[in-house]
Amino acid sequence: MNLTRIFGVTAISLCASFATSAEVVDKVIAQVDEDVVLQSELDRKMNQIRSQLVARGGQMPPEDVLKKEIFDSLILENIQLQMATRAGVQISDPELQYFAAQIAKQRGLSVPEFRLELASQGINYEVFLNDLRSEIMVNRVREGIVNQRIQISDKEIDSIIQTIDSQQKIEYHLGHILIQVPEDADEALIKTYQDKANDLRRQIESGGDFAVLASNNSDGQNAQNGGDFGWHTDNSMPSLFTDVVYYMDKGDTSSVIRSPSGFHILKLFDKRGEEQHMVYQVNARHILVQPDVITSEEDAQKLLTQLRLQILNGEKDFANLAKKHSKDPGSANLGGDLGWQSPNIYDPTFKDELSKLSLNEISQPFKSSFGWHIVQYLGDRQEDQTTEMKRDQAAKILRQRKFSEEVETWLREIRDEAYVKKVVEES
Repeated sequence: MNLTRIFGVTAISLCASFATSAEVVDKVIAQVDEDVVLQSELDRKMNQIRSQLVARGGQMPPEDVLKKEIFDSLILENIQLQMATRAGVQISDPELQYFAAQIAKQRGLSVPEFRLELASQGINYEVFLNDLRSEIMVNRVREGIVNQRIQISDKEIDSIIQTIDSQQKIEYHLGHILIQVPEDADEALIKTYQDKANDLRRQIESGGDFAVLASNNSDGQNAQNGGDFGWHTDNSMPSLFTDVVYYMDKGDTSSVIRSPSGFHILKLFDKRGEEQHMVYQVNARHILVQPDVITSEEDAQKLLTQLRLQILNGEKDFANLAKKHSKDPGSANLGGDLGWQSPNIYDPTFKDELSKLSLNEISQPFKSSFGWHIVQYLGDRQEDQTTEMKRDQAAKILRQRKFSEEVETWLREIRDEAYVKKVVEES
């Protein structure tokens, strides 16, 4: 968790409130929707900012400028806190103490040492916690609302990925078939060549040998090499191919591509130079029985033992029994099929029992946090999720880029929509 991002100024500069020894007679300096801003809040923030500027050796802005900026920020904070409260955002005391401890840890201090450091600077720890609670609430409501406002298109994601790929200098091993069209060909003849190209593509997609089909049909320079076009980067292949190849995965065949010279078919044999993201997955199916007021723990275990024996003896089909008996709403109608999944998504007991099984073996009944199961292990694989990972990374980059701009827009909107009345001249 990035505390600097979540806590903003708090995590970096210990944005806390200075306790004052003198009693202060408070005044309302602004009404903000259903709440108010107090003179003591403004004074506290003014003292805080002055102290931080002195500590950093920064230049002090004119008093009236500083006061206006802090006054405006208090109004915005108040609006957001009211929104957070209406949205039901709550920070429990244990959670608050955890975040405070993390801030102390970032400074290399224990919580008692951190409290002593605050006290040495005249900072009241309870007021610090109150400011911290408010800041976390503001950040949560802000991130929740602003993230919903951010729109990211597939085109934007593709553009980011292309930029990343070009920096990584990804190379593509291509196969190429060209069906050449004479310059003076009429529409009917052009259609004949196009039909030939489409037919060749269908043969390739149906399992036809690309090299043989290229050797026998291609007019390209690489025809005698089975259409092997070699290794190319975005910069070394024809620009006509670049956008097509970018969307292809290893083993894919392109659609028929038209150019002035004729019709082209590409096959992506391999690619290299990109970081692969391989995910271990298992395939399994299970039957879940959940104890209730009618079915005891013993009944659930006994039923699954009987079902397991019926399957092992060939009397019943696993899928049919799952459809009839399983209480898992996500898999029961699929015959208990859980699909290809990372084992880490499962309940720890379920994951452990699954890991003990050999191919097609059915477990003894066991209990997890969801109830009683029998599970059959159907296989495992390494799944290449490089494309998904890259798209997720690109989306995160875009979201981070757009977040600050969207926050500013949103803050202007909520400030304009809020009822704000300055009650007295802040002083």
